[in-house]
Amino acid sequence: MSGTLKLIYIIAAIEVILFIASIIFLFRFSRKTDSRIANIEKNITHLTTISKYFPDFIQKGEKVTRDISEELSVKQNALKKLISEAEKTSERLGIVEQKIKENKLDKDTINKILILVNQGFSPAEISPKLNIPLGEIELVIKLRKYISSPIKEKL
Repeated sequence: MSGTLKLIYIIAAIEVILFIASIIFLFRFSRKTDSRIANIEKNITHLTTISKYFPDFIQKGEKVTRDISEELSVKQNALKKLISEAEKTSERLGIVEQKIKENKLDKDTINKILILVNQGFSPAEISPKLNIPLGEIELVIKLRKYISSPIKEKL
C-alpha cells in the first residue's frame, strides 16, 4: 500500500469516528432536551393551575381593601364629630373663662363658694347669697371636682 492510500484510509477512519461521535452527542443532547422540554411543560401546567386562583385572590384582596376603607371612613367621620364637639366645648369654656374674668371671680369668691358647698348648700342656694349666676356656681363646683379627681377620671 502506498503512503497516499494509507493516508486516505486514516482520514476515512477519522471521519467515521467523528461521525459516530456526532451521532452519540446528538443522541445524548436530544435526551437532555426532551427532559428539559418535559420539565418546562410540567412547570407550565403548574403555573396554569396556580393562575386560576389569581382572580379569586385579587377579588378577596379588593373586598378586604373596600371593607378596611369603609371602616376607616366611619372612624374618620367619628373623629371629625369628636373634634367638632371638642372645639365647641373649648369655645364654650373660653366663653365661660372670659365671663369669669369679666365677673372677676377671684380666689376669695371661689373659696366662699366651696365653703358653702362643703357646708351642704346647693348651687341654687349659694347663687342668691353671693349674687353670682347659678351657672358660674355650678362651673366652680365642677372645676373643683375635676381638679381634685384622679387623672384616670379626667381622661
